Amino acid sequence: MTIIDTHAHIYPDKIALRASQSIADFYEMPVVLDGTVGTLLQKGAEAGVTRHLVHSVAVTWERAASINDFIAAAVAQYPDKFVGFGAMHPDHPEMEKELDRILALGLKGVKLHPDFQKFMLDDPAALRLFEAMAERGLPLLVHTGDHRYPYSTPERMARALDHVPRLKAICAHLGGWSVWSDAWKMLAGRENVYVDTCSSLYALTPEEAVKIIHRYGADKVLFGTDYPMWDTAEELARFMALPLTEDEREMILHKNFERLMGEDKA
Repeated sequence: MTIIDTHAHIYPDKIALRASQSIADFYEMPVVLDGTVGTLLQKGAEAGVTRHLVHSVAVTWERAASINDFIAAAVAQYPDKFVGFGAMHPDHPEMEKELDRILALGLKGVKLHPDFQKFMLDDPAALRLFEAMAERGLPLLVHTGDHRYPYSTPERMARALDHVPRLKAICAHLGGWSVWSDAWKMLAGRENVYVDTCSSLYALTPEEAVKIIHRYGADKVLFGTDYPMWDTAEELARFMALPLTEDEREMILHKNFERLMGEDKA
């Protein structure tokens, strides 16, 4: 079975543990794995994962270039295992130049985390970034939802998508971490919106998760682990326990991502 993990954070070995711990501190939750490329590959192989979408977050705009170099190098080293998304920040003074460099590096989209990066999803600077991404055909993978902060609310994401309807967006955590039951009301039914399953299945019953998946449509949902937050095999087991049809599983595990990325040539 083809399995694509569409949400995996990776870090250089020398800072991986520290970066992973910062995630744990932010969410006041334990992080299971260490954030290194080697552990991701090992755990992915043990779980039967075919490929991973890898990325990281530029907490400040100054970090974007080095992160993009690192992600591109990881993809170049493991081209059969990794698809890479670049890092960006709405405050970047040469935003369009760095987006062009992301494309030149062979990266396929952009990852943002408004709560880490401290910007509102519907800020004018964010909207300019989204417009520039849409012009270049770069999809967005974005953390959405956190009941503690105003930055990444599904409502703000919906307003941004209304402003830039051409933007293809993967709204992580079933569209709204910790606000799952409301996020779909803002985001479901939009042609260019996908959601992923990561850091959600631990908090929802299988029946609740499937109900939300069906709100979006199984053809708009992607499987993700949120590495290093969770053990890869355990997160896959949570997904496989959902009462879905085999066709729905196959769509979520790989077909939807392949379609989004233009890899389905049939």
